[in-house]
Amino acid sequence: MHIVVTVKQVFDPNTPPALLQVAADGCSVEVRSGSPVLNGYDANAVEQAIQLKERLGAKVTVLSVGDQQAINQIRRAVAMGADTGVHVQGPVALACDPALTAGLLAAAIRKLEPVDLVLSGKASSDTDGGQIHLMLAEKLGMATVSPIRALQTDDGSSFVVERMSDDCTQRLQLSTPALLGVSNEINKPRAPALKGVMMAKKAAIPTWTASDLGVEGLTASTQLLRLYTKPQAEVQTTMLATGSAAGDGQALAEVLVKEGLI
Repeated sequence: MHIVVTVKQVFDPNTPPALLQVAADGCSVEVRSGSPVLNGYDANAVEQAIQLKERLGAKVTVLSVGDQQAINQIRRAVAMGADTGVHVQGPVALACDPALTAGLLAAAIRKLEPVDLVLSGKASSDTDGGQIHLMLAEKLGMATVSPIRALQTDDGSSFVVERMSDDCTQRLQLSTPALLGVSNEINKPRAPALKGVMMAKKAAIPTWTASDLGVEGLTASTQLLRLYTKPQAEVQTTMLATGSAAGDGQALAEVLVKEGLI
């Protein structure tokens, strides 16, 4: 059984807002401190693939589209327990057009065939688009279910999954080849062991270009025109301390009347 996991490198979603700003080009984000991380939902997908590997003896290949820095997240997945990984040269961060990225991933997966199962995070934390894995399934002609919070299988030839919706949970069965969009309810990703980290550092991670994949003509379906955030509201604080609760209440009432609030 061959499992492919698609992963993306993203800005750390726990970065304090004060360290983020819109870049001068108006279409990208600058982070003053901190390092990019593996997208959270993708980490759940990697963990699920490794659990299937441990149960069924599957081979796990991690695939990521991006610049050379994306290799760091592939190595993290290998350190967790994936067998190997491939980096595909392509757009990064907010420039990851869904159609273009899905086209590159589809071409890479065809090069890796045969593939029985593709696991993807249900969305990325930078755009929260949740489109790429669905477009990828369509391009590969695979059945897909997303987002899932549980997965069961006896031999890897078919799966019973629980799909989340707004008001209920659907229990579905599907056969391989298939693509599943994973949510964070499905598991808790393991921390890489030291032995895995050392092995990952030595792992050979090839880089494939669009030319290598024979898809040089891929074009973006969308274009980011402007990125902006609401300016932070200015907050002014006035301390009222008269020495008594009654005095404080009277002083507060006077301020509210003066500002026209009461």
